[in-house]
Parts: sequence; structure tokens; C-alpha cells
Amino acid sequence: MTIELKKDIIQPLTLFFIFLSIIFPHAAYASAGQASHPKLSQQEKLTPCSQCHKEATPEIYKEWYNSVHGIANVKCFQCHGTYENLRTEPDETHCAACHNKQYLKRPKDKRCWACHPAHNFFVHK
Repeated sequence: MTIELKKDIIQPLTLFFIFLSIIFPHAAYASAGQASHPKLSQQEKLTPCSQCHKEATPEIYKEWYNSVHGIANVKCFQCHGTYENLRTEPDETHCAACHNKQYLKRPKDKRCWACHPAHNFFVHK
């Protein structure tokens, strides 16, 4: 199979699975790894995660804030889901939504954050 043919097959499939995880988030989060979170009111659920986590987990907030993702204003829910489908460890397909080329080239035996520590997001030069 040629590289071009692989790209023609893999990229649309990857995008399809990302689409499914957005449309049916409960399926992507049904496995282990879901976080528990204190109960929030409906109004509190509308509050950005960073507003509370700035005080609740200041070290993680600071790492994110000073990272490439923080500077680009990538929000917590884009990787970790919303309150209803929160995951402490994101599904790697969420990385592919923005980093598809890198996602397809990654070593298959490692998670994205094995080379890109959580919330630091070092850029390889």
C-alpha cells in the first residue's frame, strides 16, 4: 500500500472517529479513567474550569497557563471533556483533532503525553 493511499484512508477514518467522539461523547468516556468531581449546580457547570482550578489545583493551572495550549487559549474541556463526561486522562483522539499529522506519526506504543508532559506541551524543534 502506498503512503498516499494510507493517508487517504487513515486521515478520513481518524476524522470520522473524532466526529463520533464529539457527537457521542458518552461512548468515548465509557471506559475507565473517568474523574470524579464534586457536585456542581447547573450555574456552576457553566463556569470555566480554570476559574475554580486556578485555586483548587494552582500548579496544574500554572503549567497549562504557561504552555503552548494556554497561550493559544485551548480550554480544559477540549482535552478533558465537560463536567458530564470528564476524564482526567484524555482520549488520544482529542490530540488528533488539532495535531492530526503528528498523531499519525507518533510511536504507536506510547501515549502522546509520554513525550509531551501533561500541561507543559513542549514543542520539538
